[in-house]
Amino acid sequence: MTDHIPNTPKQATKYSITAAHRITGKSRTTIQKHLKQGRLSATEGPDGAKLIDASELIRVYADECDFSRVEGVETPEQNRPDVISSVRTDLHSLKEKLDILQEERRREREQLQSQIEHLQEALKLAQEGHNRATLLLENRSGGGDWREAFVKLKRQVEQRETQSVAKAKEEARQEIFSKPWWRALRG
Repeated sequence: MTDHIPNTPKQATKYSITAAHRITGKSRTTIQKHLKQGRLSATEGPDGAKLIDASELIRVYADECDFSRVEGVETPEQNRPDVISSVRTDLHSLKEKLDILQEERRREREQLQSQIEHLQEALKLAQEGHNRATLLLENRSGGGDWREAFVKLKRQVEQRETQSVAKAKEEARQEIFSKPWWRALRG
């Protein structure tokens, strides 16, 4: 006889709604509601009754599951340690995938925040240029050659554009080199 951990399935790998109620301590109504919402999945047994896999109960209700609460006849094939191990492996794999997805979302949020900050800075620089152009057009006390003022303004705008392009290129270069080579290829 093998040692049994109380929170793992001891007998069957699929349970009726009533058995799931005993295992989780949740009401049958709650379990049926979770099935209807898609939070919990089930298969249909030969008699048409819904059967819930042990891994599903563990996935949804985790620590609330106590498989020792279910009474019944033990089926040796379903009590094999490899079945329990398989369920645990599946659960571990799903948790790893979830961690990876959460890390990807965090990186995407950081990247989007960086882009927002960059665009805000570019908008601020454009607004400053617009304000200076307005001041130059309104300033008629400096001797008044408006053509000279436009030439000067044009040079300033070109200089700012050159600086902005150089800054954007440097930021892009730093972003490319901060990624692993395989991420840089994907974009």
